[in-house]
Amino acid sequence: MISRPGRRSVLSLALTPWLLASKRVPFGQTDLFRQGDAGVHTYRIPALIEARRGTLIAVADARHDGGGDLPARISLVMRRSQDRGRTWSAMRTLRAVDAGGVGDASLLLDHNTGRIWCFHAYGPPGIGFNTAKPGAISGPDTLQVHAIHSDDEGATWSAPLDLTPQLKDPAWAAIFATSGTHFQTSRGRYVVPLVVRDASRAVAARNACSDDAGKTWKVGPVICPESDESKALEIAGGVIIQNMRGNGQTRILARSSDGGVTFGKPERPVELVDPGCNAGFARYRHGGKDLLLSTNAAATKRRNLTLKLSTDGRAWSKGHVIHEGPAAYSTVLPLRDGSIAMLYECGETQSTERITFARFELNGTEERPR
Repeated sequence: MISRPGRRSVLSLALTPWLLASKRVPFGQTDLFRQGDAGVHTYRIPALIEARRGTLIAVADARHDGGGDLPARISLVMRRSQDRGRTWSAMRTLRAVDAGGVGDASLLLDHNTGRIWCFHAYGPPGIGFNTAKPGAISGPDTLQVHAIHSDDEGATWSAPLDLTPQLKDPAWAAIFATSGTHFQTSRGRYVVPLVVRDASRAVAARNACSDDAGKTWKVGPVICPESDESKALEIAGGVIIQNMRGNGQTRILARSSDGGVTFGKPERPVELVDPGCNAGFARYRHGGKDLLLSTNAAATKRRNLTLKLSTDGRAWSKGHVIHEGPAAYSTVLPLRDGSIAMLYECGETQSTERITFARFELNGTEERPR
């Protein structure tokens, strides 16, 4: 279904006058990972979470020898903030392997226990999303989905757990969890979006769901053909909206009434222009209303990182440019104090020059830097 462009201005004027105040969002920002830091060639793939007592945890790929994906030599690094992003700890390695690589981290907070999960891909030597083959459900010939967890706000982490045998159909060539920020539904279900390459090499988004705090997992059917990395959120009534990377023209949205397992007909809002890139998606309570936040490279190429708002996921505001230059992956996270945090890839000549943290407020007709 194509959204009607005519609804866009009504939404902006009625609910989000702050978007019309200026052409840029004024906010405080900090570069957390930069090309060349600690001798690493490139940092990519931002993941962000706020722990139950307020600690912010930022995780990224440390791509040691170049900017490429697995099976390159990649480790996971992290930084923490205990003052909502004003200052950050020194970077430290979250996980590294002796052979192969790990990457594409995503973070999820269990609101009941405070446990933080970090899902990520492990590629044995020579194995990445494009080189893995059907047949194995784990082992040295397939890309694997691993998870670690922390019960002390990211200070220490568990040993890795291989979830691949629970998630991967042996007919599929490859599977990984979408990077960024994921969530737990109001009924306690973990929803972790996946990307699957099937035996025919077709790529599509699915969800992995756990109803027992990560002990066991089930994978749902394809959400939409020709989809890719995605984020999900829950709106009133328990409806799950999935926001998916599409074919390089617009984002793809779909809705589920059974907790993120099966979905209805996909929608392609014309306002959500997208070059084919992972994006941020979150639900934000503001002024007594629910707003949906979308952050993505809103152009035909990976640039022009933009924040857009919606009340229903169908009509979207014109948007506010966060970074006009090259930009790529992002994640967005409402914080407990009412501010909004973002972590995103950006640069002046290429989108992979740095990963930047930003925090700001929606306050009537302006955003106040924090």
